[in-house]
Amino acid sequence: MYAVKKFLEYFRPRVNRAFQNEALKILNEKEKKIFLEMSEYDKFHCLEVYKKVKRTKLKNSESYLKLALLHDCGKENANFLIRVLHKFGFKTSLREHSQNSFLKLEKINKELANLAKNHHVKNFSEDMDIFQECDDAS
Repeated sequence: MYAVKKFLEYFRPRVNRAFQNEALKILNEKEKKIFLEMSEYDKFHCLEVYKKVKRTKLKNSESYLKLALLHDCGKENANFLIRVLHKFGFKTSLREHSQNSFLKLEKINKELANLAKNHHVKNFSEDMDIFQECDDAS
């Protein structure tokens, strides 16, 4: 069932534009530009993570709310096949998406860039553990 859900989300992501516009208010113009360049699926996913982060103790952390919206900006509009291969453990360009996210963000917001680079690192911090649960559930 999970695979079917993800398949449908990839090919028919339903981004709530009103919610997106509300969420984007926390981003500066350069951050917003990066978000808007992401694929529709990645925008959808990041907004789902943002929604979940807002229900945790991180809800007042601007850094983690921004991370929710931008953590996958380094995926470079990877196609469905690349994403499936990556999920099955094949070496794909997605292995470097955290580093690519860091590179996109480092000149704009160093703290956010560091969080993006480490958003899959286990035991990075207690707050990151909470973020990772939100990401994994989305």
